[in-house]
This record gives sequence, structure tokens and C-alpha cells, in this order.
Amino acid sequence: MKKPSNYLISIIVVMLMSNIAFADNCDWSTIKTMPNLDYEYSPALHLCVGNLVESVKTKDAQINDLNAAIQLKDLAIAKADQRTQLWQTTADNEQDRLSKIESSQKTNDFWYFTLGVVAAIGTGWMASRLMHP
Repeated sequence: MKKPSNYLISIIVVMLMSNIAFADNCDWSTIKTMPNLDYEYSPALHLCVGNLVESVKTKDAQINDLNAAIQLKDLAIAKADQRTQLWQTTADNEQDRLSKIESSQKTNDFWYFTLGVVAAIGTGWMASRLMHP
């Protein structure tokens, strides 16, 4: 796969910065460690964590959609290149065919002229033989 474009990188940076900005609205210092190594935090922090988790899921879906769009773009470019190559090959083949047809036409014209001259000479010779037996 090709390197990601600057556009994609800037979108990802904006998405990550939005998570950081959203996380700054929460007071993370109020989290307490329990004796059983669990954590206790307020309902407001629980809401902040839930929002961050949902935001990450949304961002992951957006990144997957953007990656799919980039793959489709790359496929479209590849198909366009293939169509261009096919057109070029067809144009070259048609040009070769026209050249062969022109060459054959010139050869045919030469033989028609030669046969016409031979027929005229033959007709004259036969006419002279009939007139002067």
C-alpha cells in the first residue's frame, strides 16, 4: 500500500487532539486506588471514560473508512492506468494495421498498373497479329 497522504495524517492528528482536549475537561486526579488494586472514581469521571471510549470507537471507524477510501482511490488510479495502457496498445495496433493496409494498397496499385500495361501490350500485339497475319 502507498504511504498515507498528508491529508490523512492531518485528519488523524485532529482526531487525536480532539480526544486529548476532551480528556482535559476531566479531573483525573480524583481517581483512587483501592486495596484490591481496583480503581474508584466519581460518576463524572465514569462519564468521561465512557465518552472517551465511544470517541475512540468512532475514530477507529473513521480511520477504517478513510483507509477503505484510500484503497478505493488507489484502485481507481490503477484501473485508470490500465485503461490508458489498453488504449495505447489498441492505438498502436490500429496504427500498425493501417500501415500494413497502405503498404498492401501501394503494392496492389503497382501490380494493377503492371498488369494493365501488360494487357495493353498484349492486346496491341494480338490486334497487330490479327491485322497482319
